[in-house]
Amino acid sequence: MKILIVGAGAVGFNLAKQLSKEGHDISVVEKDQELVKRISEKLDVFVVSGSASSPIVLEDAGIKNTDMVLAVTNSDEINMVVCTIAHSYDVKTKIARIRSPEFTDEQPFLRRNGFHIDHIVNPEKITINSILNIIGTPGAIYVADFTEGDILLRGFNVPGDAPIAGKKLSELKEIESTDSFLIVGIQRNEEMVIPTGETKILPHDNIFVLVAREALPYFLPMVNRRADEVEKITIYGVNRASLELAKKLEDLKIGVTIIEPDKEKTQQAARVLDKTIILQGDALDIDLLKESSIDIVDFFVALSENEQTNILSSLLAKRLGAKKAIVLTVDPTFVPIINSLGMDIVINPRLITVGSILQYIRRGHTLSVVKFHQSEAEAIELVAEDGSKIVGKPLRDISFPQGSILGAIVREGVMQIPAGNTIINPDERVIVFALPNALEKVQSLFVTKKD
Repeated sequence: MKILIVGAGAVGFNLAKQLSKEGHDISVVEKDQELVKRISEKLDVFVVSGSASSPIVLEDAGIKNTDMVLAVTNSDEINMVVCTIAHSYDVKTKIARIRSPEFTDEQPFLRRNGFHIDHIVNPEKITINSILNIIGTPGAIYVADFTEGDILLRGFNVPGDAPIAGKKLSELKEIESTDSFLIVGIQRNEEMVIPTGETKILPHDNIFVLVAREALPYFLPMVNRRADEVEKITIYGVNRASLELAKKLEDLKIGVTIIEPDKEKTQQAARVLDKTIILQGDALDIDLLKESSIDIVDFFVALSENEQTNILSSLLAKRLGAKKAIVLTVDPTFVPIINSLGMDIVINPRLITVGSILQYIRRGHTLSVVKFHQSEAEAIELVAEDGSKIVGKPLRDISFPQGSILGAIVREGVMQIPAGNTIINPDERVIVFALPNALEKVQSLFVTKKD
């Protein structure tokens, strides 16, 4: 497929890297010379330097013969204009990254007014939902939901005294509720492994579990987690995402405090929030943190645009008694560094955005893609096409690629853990967890071979 990516920032760069690796013909448009230099040196893609809103520049990048345009610059307006121009060149699929809720909450507005955007990805909305899911899942370090929300993917760090620590996966089958969850990935140090029945869960492993929503409360005790009620959250930084998060937390009857050094921003927060306590000051000010009752906070959420302050304030908040810290970082390269500091949860909207866009590009009927930043593993939700290799015969007779695991099937709205004698029917939803080298082979099992 010929794909034109507009914008070579973190999202555009990672998309270009992933898609060129998958064999797509990639062109990139970017006006920032430093970004042009970086992507030209590191990736084997065609790069055009210039303004993305210029039809001449877009023609130089090959828009006339493009199958798909991904408009992922930092400007909502430019992304919208690019999709409009792409429509005039008969580009089949146009995807835009748009942050403004004015447009993303009312998507028909864009179509009615001639912007011709096929799919919108809103990083802030995805980020807020991720934070809310983490807050709602005791002990979770990673969260993702699939299309209908009946199957959850949750990541946990295994404490030394957890009931599952030291046990092989085959031993867990003695537990009654194992038909509603499956451990599909284990991150041990820097390596992600696909477990087998003989794999032993060790203390301090990060495990990734597919679990039916209604079964989550029964799984939590296996990692020593109780569904304690979250009562108090402190947010650092006032911006569109933090204000929206605070509103949703207010609706959940959770006590919220916001810390922001800029006076004008604190006044803005006071105008839109009814029950939130707003403190003007520096999140590195120990006295201010103590004034905010940081020692009884369930979550400290650092959402400012300053990477360093987010990290340092979270470390300080934890030291002063905050139970958990969630750190936002816009730079994907910071994620492993922050994890190494022992932070509880690191969220990178740009990496989440890449996964959201990939679902529209992958072969076959792909409903969602969840990427894991350190290992590049993916959890993919697919629909089994009639006539594909995966359909109509027992799974034991199918050569499933090494480095992958079929984690769940959705049958008549219910999650089922597959076994060797399971037969997948046409149009059933399945969720597969796969390492990078197995992704292409996995997808080929679910699509009908074209003559």
